Amino acid sequence: MRFLQELNFDWITLLNFNKRPFRAKFIPSKVWNDLDLYRNNSDGLSNYVKKWRTKIEWKPELSKRKVFDTHVAVGGEYDMEFRQCCLIIYAKGGFDKFPFTEKTWDAFKYKIIQTEMHEIIHFMQYDRRGDEWSGYVVPYKKVGSKKKDDERKYLSEFDEIQAYAHCVYLDFKTRRPNIPVPVLLERCKRKSDSQTFGYIMRTFNRDFRNNEALPKLVQQIAKWDRKYERKMRTQRRLKQ
Repeated sequence: MRFLQELNFDWITLLNFNKRPFRAKFIPSKVWNDLDLYRNNSDGLSNYVKKWRTKIEWKPELSKRKVFDTHVAVGGEYDMEFRQCCLIIYAKGGFDKFPFTEKTWDAFKYKIIQTEMHEIIHFMQYDRRGDEWSGYVVPYKKVGSKKKDDERKYLSEFDEIQAYAHCVYLDFKTRRPNIPVPVLLERCKRKSDSQTFGYIMRTFNRDFRNNEALPKLVQQIAKWDRKYERKMRTQRRLKQ
């Protein structure tokens, strides 16, 4: 998680909002440390994220998947009408009583930051279009299963490609910090270095030829990498 712990700049400045969406800064390294104040404190965490126009929906009821016995699941959405991000948190038995270990707490903090960033990217997309929703979907192959086809359509929306590309980028930088992103992208067809990318690849059966979302995703990950590299070079020059 060192990448987030060392990301010491206002991340909102990396995005292309027409105007700043809220006064509060979003400094990943600070957020990482701040979250420790709200372990098993749902009220405190709900109040903490409000400064980024974000609310939390708490969902104690869970599926029967065993993973939820040891991990807290985090989802998100962006409400266009209220210009508000929403984090959806599922914790068996409730967040305030969940038996976090140091490992599962760090994993939860990572997902909170990653998901918040994902939704703020949607906030930016909507803002850039002047409060209009984009229905742009790149071509994808249907397989005859409504569930699978709906999932492919969702992941083929360009807004989702751009936002999920950032999720994959964070996975790369936290799971494979010593391998350059271009190298990880070169081997993405044969090796999974990102849980997020793995999920998307499985959805499309690794079929790059008939599902434009996959090559577009690779392009957008590379774009995020270049954006971060420019920002961090600027940060290093300012420190000199």
